[in-house]
Amino acid sequence: MRTLIFGVDGLSFRILHPMMQAGHLPNFQALASDGVEAILESKYPPLTPPAWMSLVTGLKPAKHGIYDFWEYNEHGGDRLVTRRKDGKAIWNLLSEYGKRVIVVNVPLTYPPDPVNGFVVSGIQGPSERGNFTYPSEFREELLARVPGYRVDIDATSVIQGKLSPAQAAVQLIEQRMALMRYLLNEKDWDFAFITFCAADYLQHLLWEEIQAMEPQVLRYYQLLDEALGQARVALGPAGALFVVSDHGFQGAGVKFAINEYLFRHNWLYSNRQVKRHTALVNSLGKGMLNQLGLLEYGRAIRLRLTHSKGQSLIKTSPYLTRQEQIAAGVSVASWSSSSGGFADLCITRALSAQEMADLRGELLELTDPTTEHKLVEAIYGTEVFGQGPFQPREEHLLLLPTEGYSFTPVLGRPWLWDREKRLFGTHQKDGVLYACGPNIKAGAKGLSAEIYDVVPTVLRAMKLPLPDNLDGQVVEDIFIPQDSVAAEREKVQATVAHKLAHLLE
Repeated sequence: MRTLIFGVDGLSFRILHPMMQAGHLPNFQALASDGVEAILESKYPPLTPPAWMSLVTGLKPAKHGIYDFWEYNEHGGDRLVTRRKDGKAIWNLLSEYGKRVIVVNVPLTYPPDPVNGFVVSGIQGPSERGNFTYPSEFREELLARVPGYRVDIDATSVIQGKLSPAQAAVQLIEQRMALMRYLLNEKDWDFAFITFCAADYLQHLLWEEIQAMEPQVLRYYQLLDEALGQARVALGPAGALFVVSDHGFQGAGVKFAINEYLFRHNWLYSNRQVKRHTALVNSLGKGMLNQLGLLEYGRAIRLRLTHSKGQSLIKTSPYLTRQEQIAAGVSVASWSSSSGGFADLCITRALSAQEMADLRGELLELTDPTTEHKLVEAIYGTEVFGQGPFQPREEHLLLLPTEGYSFTPVLGRPWLWDREKRLFGTHQKDGVLYACGPNIKAGAKGLSAEIYDVVPTVLRAMKLPLPDNLDGQVVEDIFIPQDSVAAEREKVQATVAHKLAHLLE
């Protein structure tokens, strides 16, 4: 049975449902009627690299080794993480099973895997300038079929003002759709994984415009809907379709300076941080600090200089060199968590059970002084990353904020809460899952799954064996019970065939 995964980076029901209700996304609306609609949870953490790698492997980060866009070397520099360290992606497994596969634009797929079929790498590679296809000779064929093809947004043209972000996103999806049609309609395949990544880009920048369904951004989602319809036609009524996103999205208007809070409350310390704070105190002066209500804060810094033993507990500062990290017991945390909306705190010395409980409790009690809303929705420990060769060496606390809030790792300023003039988009744990096809329920809603469950569920739909090492499990609730499969199959195929015929008119 042919199977197609239609991936959209950052797609959220917060965006889909209002647009569907307004009649802008007829193909998504049809899919919701024909199949299963479920929340696909991505929370460990809700960030593009680990989320996509977990989605395509069925493994947690401790097994595939990807936690971030970046990793840090012994000298404090950072380098781009370009691919998983271990584990097989679903296209590797299917190639081993003799299936012909097509993989397009999945993040962190450079260099492209040798497969039984075609791979076009996604973001985190050298883009279209490098050898981004498998087989390598397919690169010239692709560029001949889709001249000017880009792997990612034309950021240079956006920066130079030649294109707006929305125009760049539309340009990108039109190219992706052209490649998708060519591959799905002119190549032999059993499995395809086509991914669209510009939604994440737009949602970070233009959250309010998207919520208002302004025409310049609505066009991108309408094209995404058209792409879904074209994919369903190419798949045919007998195939299985899965629509997935690596995480969800939400609007936020307040950023909380988590490093600054930890420093003030004696959880974070380094010589360099103290110098930054001392410089701030000295520049403001006693009179200004008093007017701002920060005189006690200034005194606390001076006391810290005199009395601190330099016992750092948490790494969250982006400012320290590796040498300073070792001296202070503090390691760097990535700025990715800021755009991702979460905070990943790394404990750099052992805490007692009581100390850990105190820290968790303190963080869970954080409240916005203006609205009295809780800042933190949930806290997870290191165990959520799974067990495997790439488990973190230190303990972690992963903080997910409540809706409307995000974290920033900046350090060395007199305020904790940044209140933006307009809402910005940030990652959220509730991604999107649709499933439709033979043996899959029609019109089912209210279900949920975890991001690791996609691979075993797709393999189950394709009636193929599951590897023993998967962290995910089959989402059995999406499937029709065996005793009613035959009758339901005929009903679903007839309905889908009728709708596809209408699309082709």
